[in-house]
Amino acid sequence: MHRKLYLMILTAILPCLVFAVTLTVKQDDSGDYTSIQAALGAANPGDTVLVHPGRYYENLTINRNNISLMSLEGTTGDPAYIESTIIDGGHAGRCILLQRDNHQVHIRGFTITNGFTTGGAGGIGLAVNTASILTNLNIHNNSANTGGGLNIGAATVSLSGVHIDSNYALSMGGGLYAASGEGYTNNITFDPTNRCSIYNNRSGAGQDIYIQNATNDLYMPLDTFSIAEPSNYYATYLSVLPVANNFQINFDILHAHHQEIDSDVYISTSGNDNNDGLSPANALKTIHEAIYRVAADSLNQKTVHILPGEYSRTDNDQVFPIAMKSWVIVQGSGMDTTTVIGEPHPEMGDNSWVLVFSAIREEAIWLSDLSITSRNVPLYSNAIDGTKLRLTMNFKNLRIYNMGAHDNYTNTYRIVYLSANSKRESIWNNVTIENIAPDDVHLIQMLPGILDNGEITGMKGKFSNCTFRNASSTYTSTSVMGMPLISITGDKRLEFENCVFENLSVEDEDANVIQIGGIQFPQQQNHFSFNNCLFNKISSHDNMILVVSSNNPRLDFTNCTFADNQGDAYTLMVNGEVNIVNCIFDNDTPYQIKVNPMDGNPSEHTNISIDHSLVKDGVAGILPFPVPGNTINFLPTSISGDPLFAGGNDIHNPFYYSLSALSPCIDSGTRDTTGLNLPPYDLAVNCRIWNDRIDMGCYEYGSEPWVSNDDPVAPELKQLALFQNYPNPFNPTTSIRYSIEETGPVSLDIYNIKGQLVKTLYHGNAEIGSHTAIWNGLDNSGNACSSGVYFYRLKTPKTSLVRKMLMLK
Repeated sequence: MHRKLYLMILTAILPCLVFAVTLTVKQDDSGDYTSIQAALGAANPGDTVLVHPGRYYENLTINRNNISLMSLEGTTGDPAYIESTIIDGGHAGRCILLQRDNHQVHIRGFTITNGFTTGGAGGIGLAVNTASILTNLNIHNNSANTGGGLNIGAATVSLSGVHIDSNYALSMGGGLYAASGEGYTNNITFDPTNRCSIYNNRSGAGQDIYIQNATNDLYMPLDTFSIAEPSNYYATYLSVLPVANNFQINFDILHAHHQEIDSDVYISTSGNDNNDGLSPANALKTIHEAIYRVAADSLNQKTVHILPGEYSRTDNDQVFPIAMKSWVIVQGSGMDTTTVIGEPHPEMGDNSWVLVFSAIREEAIWLSDLSITSRNVPLYSNAIDGTKLRLTMNFKNLRIYNMGAHDNYTNTYRIVYLSANSKRESIWNNVTIENIAPDDVHLIQMLPGILDNGEITGMKGKFSNCTFRNASSTYTSTSVMGMPLISITGDKRLEFENCVFENLSVEDEDANVIQIGGIQFPQQQNHFSFNNCLFNKISSHDNMILVVSSNNPRLDFTNCTFADNQGDAYTLMVNGEVNIVNCIFDNDTPYQIKVNPMDGNPSEHTNISIDHSLVKDGVAGILPFPVPGNTINFLPTSISGDPLFAGGNDIHNPFYYSLSALSPCIDSGTRDTTGLNLPPYDLAVNCRIWNDRIDMGCYEYGSEPWVSNDDPVAPELKQLALFQNYPNPFNPTTSIRYSIEETGPVSLDIYNIKGQLVKTLYHGNAEIGSHTAIWNGLDNSGNACSSGVYFYRLKTPKTSLVRKMLMLK
């Protein structure tokens, strides 16, 4: 009876019993399988797939719980099996993908290489809600958009003896990328005894590590990391937004893979990344590699010198994006001689975008003296991306041009996309963004940033001698407002001086062309000022130029010209304490100026004062918002009518909006310029105040070229005269006249602002009398010189004279 019952019970439960087995994989047909994937497909929970040595060209997917995948290292403990048992992705996909919702998976004892994907994880991908153990793996030479070596997506994983090196990610996390999401968080642990190593990886951001949406500190005991004291450049760790970024990686590093160079480095088109880069003769080849090697030192900054030439993937194997590093100066040889041409990743193909310079999560960057453009764009192109919480930027002598999107790309993209930081001043000096293809494009989007303490921040600083022109957004929508072409969030103080905004348009009926806003919290009065700025040929259906902020900001417009702007509503909308002095408004809009209603907030007031300015229709050209506390004071010193610009047949002439001899704006500016913070020169780099009186608008009539008081001009002798070049500024040819009253040896030389000889125009004996030399903008080697300030010196055996001139292209 008992025996019969036992047999009945055993018969009932036998189908439910699962016995763990080992499935062997051998390439010589002597095992259970020759393919790892075939073994994984046949495995049941609790089974082990044991792989014998060989190179397996496979792209594996694990979709079972409680599976062990290991080489003979797992059964013998012999580390030689790690190098001899290789899972090779063949650049056809990820090497290993653990699909979501699978747990108790153990991967051990392999070399993982040559994986590739346009998404996340080139080497190993751990999907959402998975739990795994990775042991004694070498993960190297894999590529992906994020997480070149290892991509962790809201998963639980334990790493022991894992070496992640020499991987590449186009976007973030060259070695390791992790992000929480879908209601799950990452739980990552590193073995403090059998330590892991992460080093020598490359990416657009977070060279070795990029982890976002973190909810706690991460303890990371490592044997080897790229450097001993990692910065955000190597390891980016972001908290869940919008809370303060209070969490961090607590590193415990035994060895550094390399020592950063405490010196300037050089790059040339004929360089080699095997060189040391310490001199032009031993220059490196790729800009990305040069920045990677240089030490970041806020007290003793180093410079990456980019020698003349064109830098692209096609021409000289450049790696994009070029990851910027805080406190490292990246400097070309001139806007006209150094060009960085962004191109797509050759393997990403039609699925990638083009980003030239990346500064994600960097604190302070320097970029100067070069041009940025793109070609062979598969989706869209960006020149600079510095988003993710905070950034202080220092841009000088930059030209960004001819960037855009593919004809089939219809989504929004930005040419310069930044999050600003007001802890330090940002400086844009002589930056030009122009000739951007008509699309749903934004030239500049400057977002608020978030400091580590959670404080919202924006840009504090100055735009000087900048030009934004020739761009159009073709985006339209009946339900969603289009984005501005230029959108900047200012913080505390923001200045625009000698800037040009020209030929900009948006097609969406609700979109702004230019929008300058301010940080609202903490409560503060922002101060935005515009001096000697030109706004012309800007068009939209409604909103055109907005300069607005909460908390009753102070807005100053001094010697600005708003001309030939077209729209169905108004040219400029403002609120707060607004001072308009010495300005010209001559636009084809129903109203020249509009008061921002600020949603009728009774604590917000607008008081506009218009002094010594020309407004096309006088006070009738101003649209008020008539609520208590708002005032418009159109002072008797201001006028209406036609400014009578010099004009001419060429509307593209940069001086088209200068004043004609009959203009009522000549000598009609305020007599007292105290407190206006005017620059010493107008938009044409002529003296800002002339004939003891200032004009309205951004050009001074009849003024001579400005020369600063600290110009190294020697006292003139009666027998020697050196005259100001004409024209000045010039592009690229100018004439220099000088006078000699004693026959003898003379030299006329041109120097750059560093005091380096650029061009010898004359060297020899000169006869008594007047002479003229022509400079065509070329140096002694026949190369075109870049825009900027130059000095020309006339020298005789007795003395010399020096003057300044400005080339603008």
